Amino acid sequence: MNNMQQHLTEQLQTALSPSHLEVINESHNHSGPASESHFKLIVVSDYFNDLKLIERHRFINQLFKEEMNHIHALAMHTYTPDEWQMKNSAPDSPKCAGASKS
Repeated sequence: MNNMQQHLTEQLQTALSPSHLEVINESHNHSGPASESHFKLIVVSDYFNDLKLIERHRFINQLFKEEMNHIHALAMHTYTPDEWQMKNSAPDSPKCAGASKS
């Protein structure tokens, strides 16, 4: 696990006590030299029970306000435990239009 990925994981665990958490570094799927620039979050937490989707994303954006100066893309998939039980997966990330790799 790289430094940014580990940092994001630790911050989310502390802030949300998630029942399920995945912090996926997708930087290798994108063009450019940055190795810690694209992340996908899958967060399942009771904290989200009374929050609308936009409020969940705002919370995470605020949590990572400073980190966003170094992150180019952050895909957020935020679920309540009941939502996660029905879905049990998050959508795949779209392919990068500028990626040099396939």
